[in-house]
Amino acid sequence: MSGRPFWRLQAERRNDVVRTGDIAEVIVRCAAMLRGGVPPGGVFGKLSAEAGAPLAVREIAQRVDTGATVAEAIAAEVGEEWNLLAAAWSLAEYSGAPLGPVLDRMVAALRSVEALSERRSVLLAGPRATVTLVLTLPPVALGLGWLLGFDPSPVLFSPLGAVLLCVGVFLLLCGALWTRALTKRVEQADHVAGLEFDLVWITLSAGQVHQEAMRCVVDSIDRFQVQWVPFDAFLLESGLQVTLRRARSVGAPVRQTLLDAADTARLRALAEMERAAERLGVRILMPLGMCVLPSFMVMGVLPVVISMLSGSHLVW
Repeated sequence: MSGRPFWRLQAERRNDVVRTGDIAEVIVRCAAMLRGGVPPGGVFGKLSAEAGAPLAVREIAQRVDTGATVAEAIAAEVGEEWNLLAAAWSLAEYSGAPLGPVLDRMVAALRSVEALSERRSVLLAGPRATVTLVLTLPPVALGLGWLLGFDPSPVLFSPLGAVLLCVGVFLLLCGALWTRALTKRVEQADHVAGLEFDLVWITLSAGQVHQEAMRCVVDSIDRFQVQWVPFDAFLLESGLQVTLRRARSVGAPVRQTLLDAADTARLRALAEMERAAERLGVRILMPLGMCVLPSFMVMGVLPVVISMLSGSHLVW
């Protein structure tokens, strides 16, 4: 995108992207300073002056000093967390919502994705250990053959051995890539669910009508490229629209209803992630059974068996 500022291009070339937990800590410090009376435009300047301030915080402060708005300076950093913070900051300034509670909601959202990632790592520990164990079986089988006195070297260095090794390595690589793709699909599911409820909650602080508030949120999502909030979340039959209609029909407080809906969406996302991780434990048996175990038989068992049956001095 050629219209991006120079500082955005610089940030994209950086490799020291701040972790989600570190960004949450930065937001906590921002909220504390705002409550202490620091104006929004001076928050990152104060943070950058602290000992051990992250490089991202110092660069945001520099952009603000050169004339960028706080939201633009935040969005120049690479990462969905920064984009989300920029959108929330911009909407709060536009609507007049107190920044402190807004940042508290963003911290809770980022903590939820951090907890999601940690929980997923625990659930995937078993499948990962299984994959690692099975991938080591072929060399272990060869080693056991040598220890038992059945030297498979003549078989492995023969034309037949070359065929066995090629087939075995091919099957092993297919199994490793297959299992990696299955695991990666689950790992890449990290996102903060229900953010559309939070962002509309921010905008409604200005007393706008619901449709106008959603229009502002969509514009902000597009401007700051918040990938965690899909645009179809604002369609007529989306969960957000249904929640707003129900709240109006029963006379419930709309803003509190939105917060409750956001929390519910995150609980559902956690449950879905746990189900996906459990399904992975079953699906991972397919590449193990179809690729890795045949590779073990071809590379680890067959050379030892042939060597045992034919004698270690057999020449093929």
